[in-house]
Amino acid sequence: MVVKASRAEDRKAASVSPALSRGLHLLSVFADAPVWLSNSDIAGRTDLPAATVARLTKSLTQMGFLHYSGSRRRFRLAPGVVRLGYGAKSETQVIEVIRPHLQKIADRFGVHAALAVLDGVEALHLEVCHSSATLVTLRLEAGSRVPLAGTPIGHALLAALEPARRESCLGDLECHHAAEWNVLSPQIERGLVEIAGSGFTLSLGGWHPDVHGVAVPFKPSDQAAAMSLGCGVPKGQLPLPRLKELGGELVKLSALVSSSRENSVPVQ
Repeated sequence: MVVKASRAEDRKAASVSPALSRGLHLLSVFADAPVWLSNSDIAGRTDLPAATVARLTKSLTQMGFLHYSGSRRRFRLAPGVVRLGYGAKSETQVIEVIRPHLQKIADRFGVHAALAVLDGVEALHLEVCHSSATLVTLRLEAGSRVPLAGTPIGHALLAALEPARRESCLGDLECHHAAEWNVLSPQIERGLVEIAGSGFTLSLGGWHPDVHGVAVPFKPSDQAAAMSLGCGVPKGQLPLPRLKELGGELVKLSALVSSSRENSVPVQ
């Protein structure tokens, strides 16, 4: 048993980039250390070779994660690390605020309700709430990814982007989907037009023939990342008028939370 566990650990270690691991280990040293550290200080705290530390600190400085003081000949954490931490904290706060609202909608309409963020050419689900009133829900959980193109939650994410960023993203999608783009592009355009008109976009089997969905853009205050709120339901479970009512509720929720500067909206 010990041998198997050891081999499993070896496989796990082999799957981690050594350079990335060393870089993150180096940054973590600053958490319990003086503000300023020299290369020799870092080498002593990490057991990394001096040459490796020098190479890593140079790279991390160029990337904006470390700041070098020529007068001190030492490094400290730079705003790049702060931005990463703030982004994680900010997203966590948004999830905590939105979760009870998503659960309420999931229970009321018998759907799965999700919060998603842009992740390349996909929509990454940060939070998913399933209906407690029905066992028939989609098999999506936090961490699941769906395509941006062809899905309502993806189209809503595109609508949440600034125009220049959206155009850049559309260019990436066109390259990624290539042969399918002549089918997907009109779907995206239709979704953007629907959102501009009613605030939400509907998909009746557009992504999957057995799935209906509805989604809205979501940009909470003090949150830089574009997000979207979406619901999915098996085909035939909700009639069209009910789906449109659901879309209206998502529009209200998005506006309610987005207008709250402190992101502290009570569940009603």
